[in-house]
Amino acid sequence: MQAYRITYRDDKRLKEIINSVGVEPAALLGLCAKAQHLNIMLKSVKTSWANIIKQEMLACGGDAAISRHSYACKEPFTDVILMGTKAQLDRFVRKMKQQPDCFNLLVNSVELALGSDVAIVNIGSKRYDLSKDFVVIGILNITPDSFSDGGKFFNYDSAMKRVEELVSAGANVIDVGGESTRPDSNVVTEQEEMERVLPIVKAVRSNFDVNVSIDSYKPQVIKEALKLGATLVNDISAGSAIEPVINEIQQSGASVLAMMNNSTKGFRGETPDTDRDDPVGLFMDFCQKSKERFLNYGLDPERLIMDPGIGFGLSINDTSNLLHGIGSVTSLGFAVCAGISRKSYVGKISGLNIDTRDPVCNAISLYLMERGVKIFRTHDPEGLKGVIKAFNAIQGVSKCWI
Repeated sequence: MQAYRITYRDDKRLKEIINSVGVEPAALLGLCAKAQHLNIMLKSVKTSWANIIKQEMLACGGDAAISRHSYACKEPFTDVILMGTKAQLDRFVRKMKQQPDCFNLLVNSVELALGSDVAIVNIGSKRYDLSKDFVVIGILNITPDSFSDGGKFFNYDSAMKRVEELVSAGANVIDVGGESTRPDSNVVTEQEEMERVLPIVKAVRSNFDVNVSIDSYKPQVIKEALKLGATLVNDISAGSAIEPVINEIQQSGASVLAMMNNSTKGFRGETPDTDRDDPVGLFMDFCQKSKERFLNYGLDPERLIMDPGIGFGLSINDTSNLLHGIGSVTSLGFAVCAGISRKSYVGKISGLNIDTRDPVCNAISLYLMERGVKIFRTHDPEGLKGVIKAFNAIQGVSKCWI
């Protein structure tokens, strides 16, 4: 007789594993709920509530971790970690719904965390189901000073040749940028940026069956790029830059890639030494507030993508912790884009220079795929597509559970 731990990647695989032993079909869903052990963080809960929550979780067969000072209510608030199976947490939610209405927000938050919503993303006329589809955004910098490829594609002919390479390698979207945002790079005027990027946006839309993203925080640049057919706005301003052009975005049917930006240098990258308490919670809060903001603007939620902003105000430890916990965000149904390609973070954790970082970036991408990230901004679409094929091949092996 053998004994070994079972691992699985998603609910579908769990059902296959349990079904393989020949269980009663009617019992399958209940057994799946009992097999899934989950830990859910609740932030800043009233200590008086925390004690009720702990007792209710214990009554449901689970438990809750609360501050030791909560028992005597010596602190006004505490974080709470709910710990239990999916079935126990479902039972907890049902019991908490019988509590006074003041617990409604807490109950709704836990229900949302228990959900397994899969993001749907629309870019241009293309629809991506992120339970199975990937979006590969190929980077094209029309700049003399970008950190990775500055000057390589600064004229029209070299830029168009690069577009052809990116598309042939499997890019779904070409991200066109005309100003470097590396630390201490020069600011470019709107007019100069438009002269760099607009001819390329127009040419790509005319000559290739691919979506075009405009990588800019300047309203006039975005507006003119939308007129020429850009279908995605890559906004590093955390949403502030696109407020003046939100009507144009809506009218054009374009999508938005909103990047969290914690840099003290505005539109320039920064890697501070100071660590934050909860970078995952910081990004989750950004996603929730951004979604609310853009929904209030009238933007279709299926045209909204979130970017954690690697290299924009997060320390090395913060970045590692955020990437490790990114599944907490994707599990809530947010479409997340990873923009890690060749960045200094990769160099600092690997010791590699820019020209040799692609394999490490692709390894990190594979790690993120396991955690629900399906959109990647990359200099190396060919290598990334190979990783995606390998990921899909391994995911399709239904009998490999160990």
